[in-house]
Amino acid sequence: MKQLWEARGVEVHPHQLDTAHQAIHRLGGNAILADEVGLGKTVEAGLIVRELMSRGQIGKVLILVPASLTGQWAREMEQKFDLHFAVNPRGAGWLEEKMIIASLDLARRHEPRRLLQMRSFDLVVVDEAHRLKNNRTQSYALVAGLSRRYLQLLTATPIQNDLGELYNLVDLVRPGHFGAYLDFYRRFIFGKRTPRNASELQTLLGQVMIRHRRGEIVMELPCRRVEMVALDLSPAEADLYQATTRVVREEYRRRKHTHSLLPLVIAQKELCSSSFALSATLERTGEEWAKGARDGLLALARRIKDNAKLVHLLDLLRDGLRRREKVVVYTEYRATQDYLTTRLAEHGLAVVAFHGGLNQREKEAAQKRFREHGEVLVSTEAGAQGLNLQFANCLVNYDLPWNPMRVEQRIGRLHRMGQEKEVRIFNLCARGTVEEHVLHLLQAKIGLFRHCIGELDIILRHLEREKSWEGRIMEIILGSETPVEIEANFAALGEAFLARRKRLADTIVLNPG
Repeated sequence: MKQLWEARGVEVHPHQLDTAHQAIHRLGGNAILADEVGLGKTVEAGLIVRELMSRGQIGKVLILVPASLTGQWAREMEQKFDLHFAVNPRGAGWLEEKMIIASLDLARRHEPRRLLQMRSFDLVVVDEAHRLKNNRTQSYALVAGLSRRYLQLLTATPIQNDLGELYNLVDLVRPGHFGAYLDFYRRFIFGKRTPRNASELQTLLGQVMIRHRRGEIVMELPCRRVEMVALDLSPAEADLYQATTRVVREEYRRRKHTHSLLPLVIAQKELCSSSFALSATLERTGEEWAKGARDGLLALARRIKDNAKLVHLLDLLRDGLRRREKVVVYTEYRATQDYLTTRLAEHGLAVVAFHGGLNQREKEAAQKRFREHGEVLVSTEAGAQGLNLQFANCLVNYDLPWNPMRVEQRIGRLHRMGQEKEVRIFNLCARGTVEEHVLHLLQAKIGLFRHCIGELDIILRHLEREKSWEGRIMEIILGSETPVEIEANFAALGEAFLARRKRLADTIVLNPG
């Protein structure tokens, strides 16, 4: 086995060998592989498949992954482990192929699911397995209904919303391990996201889960260098920002206790992304929150032909190209993406777009174009999970998610195993906007960009027991009366995060190692 991957130039790290050894020997082939983002869970799965196959213990393997990752998985299994899989077979192929890599979304459809559940597999592997957290979904029903000898679930975030989700994942891998759900609830759940009897729960998790953190393993990643690029809005953009914020603030006060605040959150975030993102929403839906102000806001937005951020982005891209870097630009919004890809192409850049509206073949083609010929990849959040982009080493957050975990997921596409260069990260923000406050919170208070925060998602979920993270930010921005009050409230939110992180450091149960 060792000679196989060495001959193919595959670098295997000690923690990956440890995971494969534990999964096979200590956990009997049924395990949740929960290493943090970027530590190479795909390689760990390949090691396990290859080792069990060399022993003659498995022959029929099914790997279920997000649709955009089927080609990537197939390439890695072939290039690194000489394993050849049929990808998304058709018709009788679901019954006859011995080695299958399939999109989870495709496999859970009626006919593929029926055929897959008619046969048996020696090993089933599920990537991004937190998608199985809800035991009432078709995805969960598919995996639960498969006849298999071994099951490996891969996820960096085994808990996303509450401990009941953890129960569902464990019950798939080892049915009955926690007993009946009511017993599990009584023994281990103090609140939806707060465990009781944490040491006992950690012991039980250690019998089914393997987790490594970046700070605990012997693996040197290149450093990450982060720079905040603060800029001034153009006069027309400033007018739009002030007018929209005024309307949103009035609507916030009106609906604070009686209506959903999500449309207001979206509007404020779109405004920080680009004038084109906001105007697209206003044109498409005639947002109810805007009322009689809609036409006026649209008129202001349509006056703007270019955004100030674009000028700064072009400067960053020119610098990156001089360094012979490939650059990844992230935005949350398709309208912003469309604007950027059009403008960058007009400036002669080889730009590639990646978004959730592409089908599987188009996503794979986009990744290939960027890897082989592209200079810039402009991606929505669809490209923030699962993609391996370590051949690029410059990332620009054109707009910033308010959730720090999503920022870290973006960075993890580049700053991961296989990265050989320093990763440069640029965060664009407009002075005097929500974005500037959020970036200060993430950078100065939480320290997100200085290091990878273990269990980041769990800390956020604990804080969200009473109110969502984005809801807290929106309340600060629209509920504070003065800039000084806004700054003080953001500082308090940062302190609450750090306090919760410290409290959980001794009690969190997701390090069964």
